This record gives sequence, structure tokens and C-alpha cells, in this order.
Amino acid sequence: MSKLILVIGATGAQGIAVIDAVLSAASDGSPSPYSVRALTRDPSSRRAQELAAKGVECVQGAFDNLQSVAAAFEGVYGAWVNTDGFTVGEQKEIYAGLKIFEIAKRTPSVRHYVWSNLDYASKKSGYSPEHKCEHYDGKGRVAEFMK
Repeated sequence: MSKLILVIGATGAQGIAVIDAVLSAASDGSPSPYSVRALTRDPSSRRAQELAAKGVECVQGAFDNLQSVAAAFEGVYGAWVNTDGFTVGEQKEIYAGLKIFEIAKRTPSVRHYVWSNLDYASKKSGYSPEHKCEHYDGKGRVAEFMK
């Protein structure tokens, strides 16, 4: 019985690399103990189809559609989450990041959770406006919440 890992951001460059690593055989040649469920806006996209060909379960949804996120979390052992703040903006990324973490916390099967984070640039600069970087700050604020 494999341990199911949910990957949010699965069809992006980082997500694909994470999935490849999760599914890779161990250094002794034994098969990976994991299987992967990928949350994707379009399961018929080229990248989703490439993942499906590797044995990945592709489910339709989006990180900012919390109903689809909750459904994707059902029965998973772990999750790797990478939201796209460039697409939705800082405020929506923060809200979605907080809510995704809350969904993971109330999912009984979840044992491991990885938030793909960046430094909280504004905080590190003393909240100086000239050092504000939204795609860093959104992820950093979510990490602060998770602590």
C-alpha cells in the first residue's frame, strides 16, 4: 500500500520535479513507497497528461477553489503545496495558503505537509516599502502563520 502524496502546483516546473523525485526508486533500487495525486485546473492539459502517463492521479481543481482542495486532501498521507502568487496576487495567495493549511490540519490522514516557501522579504527589511516583494511576502506571511 503506497502513501498518497498530494501535489498542489503539480504541472509547474517545481511540481513536476517534486513528483519525479517522489516517484523515483530508492537508491537500493526498491520502488517508491509513494503515489501521487495532482491537483490541476485542466486534467486534459499536456502537462497533466504527461503526469498521468507516469501513474499520477490527476484531479480537477485549483488552489484557490477550497472545495476542490478539500476533496483532493481526502485520504492523503502528505502534501507538497506551491501556490502561484504571480497569477492570483498576494492577498489571494495569503488567504488560500492559510485555508489550505487549515484543510490539511483537519484531514486525519495527513502526516506531512510541505509549504513551498520564500523569505518574508518585507519583514526581513523592517517592513520597508522599497523592499516589498509581493510574491515573496505572500508565501512568507503564510509560513509565519504556520509557525
